[in-house]
Amino acid sequence: MTPTATRIPGYVAGTWDIDPVHSHTGFVGRHMVVSKVRGRFEKFEGQIATAVGPLQSSATLSVGMNSV
Repeated sequence: MTPTATRIPGYVAGTWDIDPVHSHTGFVGRHMVVSKVRGRFEKFEGQIATAVGPLQSSATLSVGMNSV
């Protein structure tokens, strides 16, 4: 079996900063299996790096834990 190349229309390799104004970082936890507790982090930053081969792409995120 020969591997095939992944082609995604409009895909561009590069590095982008995550825009905190248009992004949201949060979490959901269960309390006593009855209700959900939701929270969000106000301070975070990160980057998304897309490689020529999509499977080699990566993302990094740094969250200010005291900004919950």
